[in-house]
Amino acid sequence: MSTAPPNDPDDAAEDAEDIADDVSADDAARDRRFDVELGTTAAVVVLFLVLRLLAVSHWHWNTVAAVADTFDFSDSFAIAFGTIAGQPWVTGVFVAILLPLALIRLLWPLPEHKGQITVSNVLAVVALAVVAFAMTYTYRNPWTLVGAAAFGLVLVLIRVFVHAGVLRRFAVGAITQIALIAGIGILVLAAVDDHPWMSEERIATTTHGTIDGWVLDEAPGFVHVLTADRDVLILPTGDITDRRLLD
Repeated sequence: MSTAPPNDPDDAAEDAEDIADDVSADDAARDRRFDVELGTTAAVVVLFLVLRLLAVSHWHWNTVAAVADTFDFSDSFAIAFGTIAGQPWVTGVFVAILLPLALIRLLWPLPEHKGQITVSNVLAVVALAVVAFAMTYTYRNPWTLVGAAAFGLVLVLIRVFVHAGVLRRFAVGAITQIALIAGIGILVLAAVDDHPWMSEERIATTTHGTIDGWVLDEAPGFVHVLTADRDVLILPTGDITDRRLLD
């Protein structure tokens, strides 16, 4: 009959130290990933706003400076929403790509993504579905939903029947890099949408006649207006006799 050797206190202490070191390393890696993701998100937001200012100004530097002088970060949400609504065909294409990717990642995740369902994944699917429905209802055009269904079917067929090669790598890469695709889509929208984020107005004045443009800012005593020719006019409020929204 054999007896097991007694546990060595030094070995137990070393094992505990190794476990603590592994936990610390994992925590440090997660912190680094979070810092990278946060920094990337901030960079995308800044680049998005810069591209929107450039596009709205028709890439004229002096106009960019004048528009930026009236910019307020509280307008960021209005700018983002206006960008999505300003170019419906471009938005529709990206929604048709992103919606099936987000659904597949949520409902049929890759092996490395199993157990990683987060609130952000669910909210992304809900937001994309709402945008797709709203665009379909507004424009009476089903092509966003049809395109999403077609692209999703292609991805499913590739995952089921193609086990290697370029198509497989394309499908897996698209599902894995959905955040990158979304970021590229947002920046493309920002660069191609030259419509300002506020409603266009017809402004009657005593000094400049009637002006069609967008009111950038209403400072005490003055109104900053971006005209259709992408000039920024500063009008005294006393010179404005009428303002009407244009359809």
